[in-house]
Amino acid sequence: MMEQFIGQVLRDRYRIQSVLGGQTGCRTFLANDLQTDLLVVVKLLLFSPDFTWEHLKLFEREAEVLKFLEHPSIPQYLDDFDVEIELEKGFALVQTYIEAKSLSDWIQSGRTFTALFI
Repeated sequence: MMEQFIGQVLRDRYRIQSVLGGQTGCRTFLANDLQTDLLVVVKLLLFSPDFTWEHLKLFEREAEVLKFLEHPSIPQYLDDFDVEIELEKGFALVQTYIEAKSLSDWIQSGRTFTALFI
C-alpha cells in the first residue's frame, strides 16, 4: 500500500523515492527536494481507517517541537502542509534526512543499550 506513493510529487516539490517505515496512522518516506536537490524525510498522516485524533495531536506536537530543536543528531523541521493525493487526504511533515543506522539495525547487529536516568 505504501509503495503507491513512490514517484509522487507532493506540493510540487518533494518527490517520494522510497519507503522508510510506517506505523498505525503514519507513513514515512525518503524524498528528494526538487528545489534544493537534497534528500528529506516526509511523514504522512492520512485520513484512513486506522486514523485517530490522537495521531493528529501527536503529529502536530512533533512538528511544533521540531521547529525549536537544534542538534546535529535531531532532524530539523523544514515544512508542513495539507496533502490531497487521489482519494487520500491528510497532512505532511518534512524534515532533514540524517543518514544513520536505524535502531532496528543496531539491535540486529548485537548492540545493547542501557537506560540513562537524569
